[in-house]
Amino acid sequence: MRARIKKRQRNRNITLIAVAAVVVVVVIAVGYALYSLNASVSPLIGRPVSPAIYSALSTVAASSAYGPDNPTLVSIRSSSNPSGDVQTVSGQLFVSAGKPIILYVGGEFCPLCAFQRWPLVIALMRFGNITGLSYMQSSSTDSDPNTSTFSFVNMTSSSYTSKYIIFEHFEQEDRSGQQLQTVPTNYTGVFNSYGGGYPFLDFANKYVVEGSFFEPTALANMNWTQIVQQIQNPSSQIYTQVMSSANAITALICSVTAGSPGSVCDNTSITGLSTSLTAYRQNPSASLTGTEPIPTYWGSNLAIFRRTSEGWAAAF
Repeated sequence: MRARIKKRQRNRNITLIAVAAVVVVVVIAVGYALYSLNASVSPLIGRPVSPAIYSALSTVAASSAYGPDNPTLVSIRSSSNPSGDVQTVSGQLFVSAGKPIILYVGGEFCPLCAFQRWPLVIALMRFGNITGLSYMQSSSTDSDPNTSTFSFVNMTSSSYTSKYIIFEHFEQEDRSGQQLQTVPTNYTGVFNSYGGGYPFLDFANKYVVEGSFFEPTALANMNWTQIVQQIQNPSSQIYTQVMSSANAITALICSVTAGSPGSVCDNTSITGLSTSLTAYRQNPSASLTGTEPIPTYWGSNLAIFRRTSEGWAAAF
């Protein structure tokens, strides 16, 4: 009887040891998975972007070497071209204080937004000055996790200044997919009519681009400094993708500023993209004092415009 009790006790001990071992393995596996998931989450998330990053991006934006132009990025979507990235809008133009409004809607969690913000920031810098950017990474649980990018959520109305455009920006959801900012009702109509997805760019309600020009795969496992270094390297894939996207966004902006400023819109990398944009008026050889046809953007209610060194001006 005693021998059987001891045997039963020994078997129970073996079972307990086996169960404990399984529990330890599971705990280690879960811990490793969580570690792997968050290993590349940066402590910089939400903090202001450093002056060094601003400086590097400003240098890229200010360089006359704009880099590659890719006409397919500004091809107009139509029945004969259903894969075109750019769609035309018929409706009231988005203008404030005489300036066309560039509208961005995205989400901090969104990996496609993570890519698209890089060329967008570079393009915006060509037309003005931007501050208030925050470090951000896309969601850890989405595709292309933890892609290094920026957030516009902490920018105020004075964070972007430009003589040519106004930049409106809304991060609808945070990195966890929770509600963050609300798109005003005057923009929700066009935003929802084009699917309500991220990222969304509207150029004065003349053109819209839904989605990003490229997947964020090339940015994987890189921090902000490393991405900037790649943007500065003309032989890198990131340079090609980011700069061609920045040039597409620049050309779209030029199409609603009537080609102003000429220092930006007359760049050969931008003029090479203009043929796909019917609203784009670009004629650098025109007399600065003579009159030319009215830029499409301004409409026919203004009788005569003239092209000055600062762009188009009304001649009353």
